[in-house]
Amino acid sequence: MRRAAVLLVSLAVIACAVYFWWPSEERVVRNRLRGLADTLSIPAQDSDVGRVTRFAQLRRYFAGEVDIRSGTADPQSISRDAVLAAIGSWTPPPGGLAIEFVDVQVTMAPDATSARVYLTAKISGHDARTGEPTVDAREAHLRMVKRNGEWVVASVETTDTLERPPS
Repeated sequence: MRRAAVLLVSLAVIACAVYFWWPSEERVVRNRLRGLADTLSIPAQDSDVGRVTRFAQLRRYFAGEVDIRSGTADPQSISRDAVLAAIGSWTPPPGGLAIEFVDVQVTMAPDATSARVYLTAKISGHDARTGEPTVDAREAHLRMVKRNGEWVVASVETTDTLERPPS
């Protein structure tokens, strides 16, 4: 009886190890998205050096051309440099902000060179005027492609998730 329990526990440990360490493109895509969210997040006490460092890292997460569509607008194909310039010129709110990708669903193409990703981008920060905590959420559909061995974002389509009161 004891031997059977030890065998069962051993098999469970081996199964978990195989699951977590066996290469999986879906897991690699999820890890890339976590890295992107961490890079986009801005700490409360952000320094100029920290911002420049994060900004430089963003280049690794986007394809050379990115198709972007927001709401019902027609999609626009813009360069990675234009995406980075827009992010770089944006002034973050005081107190920083945290970005999380939640409810992530990854659908790999059969050849494992592209993936469709559905996620909700949750943005937490503070209102610049009142200092009150704020939360915003946007649903997004991404197409990621594998280029030179790295998964990069090739297209983004966003929609509002939370209903906002009229201004």
